[in-house]
Amino acid sequence: MAIQFYDKGELSSGFYGWRVAAMIRGKRYQKYFSLRRPSDAVPETLWRRYQETRAEYYETRWAMRAAAIKYLDFISTEHPRVKPFRGVGFQGITLGIGTIGGNQAEQCYFQVNAPGNPIRIAITENQPLSKAWDRAVRLWGEAFGIRQKDIEAKRQIPPTPEQFKRLRKHMNEEESASLGVGVLHYVYAEQRAELERQKSRNRLNKERPVDRDDLLDVHARLEREISEFMERSDARI
Repeated sequence: MAIQFYDKGELSSGFYGWRVAAMIRGKRYQKYFSLRRPSDAVPETLWRRYQETRAEYYETRWAMRAAAIKYLDFISTEHPRVKPFRGVGFQGITLGIGTIGGNQAEQCYFQVNAPGNPIRIAITENQPLSKAWDRAVRLWGEAFGIRQKDIEAKRQIPPTPEQFKRLRKHMNEEESASLGVGVLHYVYAEQRAELERQKSRNRLNKERPVDRDDLLDVHARLEREISEFMERSDARI
């Protein structure tokens, strides 16, 4: 984004005034605001103020447009230099497998790539994938000034365990890593737990549930038995 003033006689073309230029997504925008008055009836000072104001307006307009597009690209596209299999669909967070701090064991983690202060959020027994993702997205929002509604939207779409599985495979085959399958243990913990819950539900569903008609039959039978008992009791009096 640039605004530049050219004085009279400075350019061989004869133009003097303001030039505003911008580059947005590879496309160049530019406008010229000449100090050459359309008529001598227009006061020179008024025309100068008018053209300068127009130049500043377009500079601000294009700057705001560029900032908005940059923001939307940030939250909806991966960085062009993100390493293979590490992207999550937007910028500022990546997947990783490796050691964290003084821990010598490799772990799966999310990395919040805050400028000058990257933070790794490990996936552990006490912090499974969904919780680690939730924490990472919240830190991402704070680090990059993300709107709350965009933070909430990203929280709802955590990466799948299979993405870490593909990353492990790539690192072993293409990056000379030696990561055992155990490194994925906690990544799949929630999925395993859900499978166990589903198995339990299936077992319960196989057992014959109590039918509403059965309950009505039992109720009617009890009423008959009570009525017959009362009739017999009255007959003995």
